Amino acid sequence: MFRSELVHELESIAGLERRIYPLNAPEAVRKTRVPYLIYLGGTGLKAKTLNEGYHGTQMVRVELNVVAADYDTMTLLTEQVVELLEGMEQREIGVAKLFIQSVNYETPVEIYEQAPDLYRCQMDTIFYF
Repeated sequence: MFRSELVHELESIAGLERRIYPLNAPEAVRKTRVPYLIYLGGTGLKAKTLNEGYHGTQMVRVELNVVAADYDTMTLLTEQVVELLEGMEQREIGVAKLFIQSVNYETPVEIYEQAPDLYRCQMDTIFYF
């Protein structure tokens, strides 16, 4: 459920509508050189405390990769993704109204991939809900 809610939120970013894929983008999409986003992870673990054991809070690690044909588009989309992530805290996301308690992300890492001639920005994120 979390993955579909996350995708729903990410698709609100102009340029990424219906261009968000798990693990890898289809070959046809990669050849068009349009921007897209790939995510990895999203299963998560229930939180556990020594006194209470497992409880309702869940933690999910997700790697997000923004891919574009040029550097400017990649950086613009990355900025929009970061803004969206920061705005997810303490609100409900998606159709199912999943309440996100906290979002943490590492410094985005920018990469130029020579073989496909594409720019990519990788962000490691952690969601608590």
